[in-house]
Amino acid sequence: MKKLFYYIIPFALLAACQTEEATSLTKLKSQKDSLVSIQKEVSGLIKELDVKIALIDSSQKLHTVSVLKLEPKNFKHYFKVYGQVESNKSISLYSETSGRIESILVKRGQNVAKGQLLATIDANVLNQNIAEVKTSLELANELYKKQSKLWLEDKIGSEVQYLEAKNRKESLERKLETLQAQLSMTKVRAPFNGVIDDIFPKNGEMASPQTPMFRLVNLGDVYLTASVSEAYVGKIISGTRATVTFESLGETVETSVIRVGNYINPDNRTFDVNIALNNNSLFKPNMMGSVNLEDYSKENAIVVPSRLIMENTKGDSYVYTFNEKGTSVSTVTKTFVTVGVSYQGETEVLEGLHGDEVLVDRGSRSVKDGQKVRRVTLQ
Repeated sequence: MKKLFYYIIPFALLAACQTEEATSLTKLKSQKDSLVSIQKEVSGLIKELDVKIALIDSSQKLHTVSVLKLEPKNFKHYFKVYGQVESNKSISLYSETSGRIESILVKRGQNVAKGQLLATIDANVLNQNIAEVKTSLELANELYKKQSKLWLEDKIGSEVQYLEAKNRKESLERKLETLQAQLSMTKVRAPFNGVIDDIFPKNGEMASPQTPMFRLVNLGDVYLTASVSEAYVGKIISGTRATVTFESLGETVETSVIRVGNYINPDNRTFDVNIALNNNSLFKPNMMGSVNLEDYSKENAIVVPSRLIMENTKGDSYVYTFNEKGTSVSTVTKTFVTVGVSYQGETEVLEGLHGDEVLVDRGSRSVKDGQKVRRVTLQ
């Protein structure tokens, strides 16, 4: 109280000493500045006294609030898309020729190696043609040898006879090669290591190049493909962090983008991205998954719970700060802020806060600027 009395006396002295000589503009302004300065100090003292009174006056009812101490932290923003699992080694195998299926040598779920024989097509006619051509070729070879000796060494006969024998032999050799190639087409082999996922025909049925016989899958080379809006062009690159969730499995995979498409689909204005999967045989081709892709990251960001950020009628964002950090009673201040992106209930504050403020948490919707409140700790 003595300190307050010390400031009140100058008010009285200044009022009493106003004479006609002190009516000049300069002196009047000087007197005003002195009074304003004293008024500010007195207002500060009054606030201190109000706080002290509130702390010891149990009869005074104050609005109670909880508070939140800000601390800078790393902030990341993700957006969600959906995609499906694909594999470069998930194919349907077809017969290269038509014919009756003679034998199917594998079962569903069987592991097979590259080049392993999976099925054979009836090749009796081809085998007979090959045998016939081989017989003809043996005769053609003998005739060619004799004609070659007569013409090239003994100069007997004519060159035409020699050329005819040579042509007949070479024609039969080419025909035999063609038949042997056709014979190899009657055997269906695995083009890579994998698992026989399905077998479509049965023994004795007809095979054709238009009808699939087997589905062969290798789950060691799977990835997820998702379509991303063109709005994220340049933000999503190879190496961008991604989190893939498979709801059907209850599995979540922390991974990254391995390829970004260079084509914008004109129908939906999206581009494709491929996302790596460390396959453990659970992820099947065409399985659906949700993907969170990281498009923003900042270290030591000032992050505020989104529920504490309010807007006035002009659209300006603000929060309420608790002024006295070491006491349980204080006044609150409306602090205007500039906000950035939000994610999972948190919003980055770009301007307006330093990162060490104490914010009014519970009760922030029912206080106003300059209101005196009491801080409580919620259990």
